[in-house]
Amino acid sequence: MAMTNHNVRRHVVVLAPMPLEMDAIVTAFGLSPTSDAKGTPWTGHVGNSRVTAIHIGMGPPLTRAAISRLFDGSAPDRVPVDHVMIAGICGGLDPDLEVGTLINPEIIIEYSSGATYRHTPPGDAPQGGKLITTEGATLDSELSQRFLADGCLGVDMESSAVAEVCEAHGCPWSAYRCIGDRWFDDLLDPRFVALTNPDGSGMTAEIGRLIAAEPALAGKLERLGRETTLAARLAAEAAVRGCAALDA
Repeated sequence: MAMTNHNVRRHVVVLAPMPLEMDAIVTAFGLSPTSDAKGTPWTGHVGNSRVTAIHIGMGPPLTRAAISRLFDGSAPDRVPVDHVMIAGICGGLDPDLEVGTLINPEIIIEYSSGATYRHTPPGDAPQGGKLITTEGATLDSELSQRFLADGCLGVDMESSAVAEVCEAHGCPWSAYRCIGDRWFDDLLDPRFVALTNPDGSGMTAEIGRLIAAEPALAGKLERLGRETTLAARLAAEAAVRGCAALDA
């Protein structure tokens, strides 16, 4: 539950790649919409932080664009940003880590360039391992095993882009990721991935036709939805704790 304090000392922006992650962030932080318009930011307070949550869509390009807008000094309504967080699900790589496990990496890697970023989140939660960011959903089992061999515990599509742009602007950042699926569980069917919009929403009609043709997929989709929703909630709650730790 969000904690309210009108002695605002900083502005924290929380980024949500997917709608289910945005829903979890809004609930965990106790935020309210700034208008009735679709895609509007949601705002609230945690401790001495003013919090703004934004749904940005999936992948490094959309993430870079969204964060660059935050630092655009030419925007007439720009509010300075003191800390950027990203909260949501990631793919698990280690068979010993269950769905619902929070990943708090020491290092975040951009797969395409090999660039690395040291993760220094607020608070004293234990850190370990690496998180790797790819351009798209990773369903290649050999590549996933190689990531694990290199010390990566999870894979996502946004965190390295957050680090890249924030560090270029001298802004602190942190990532809150929770395992929502694992490649070896065989739940993330490639056809589900193909029927996902850039904003993270599903193509409802097309998915419905796919399940009608192959009813066995319904159970996979139901379990995937349940587990990713849990992971999004746990990641959002971890972000709230991180935000509160900024007051320490």
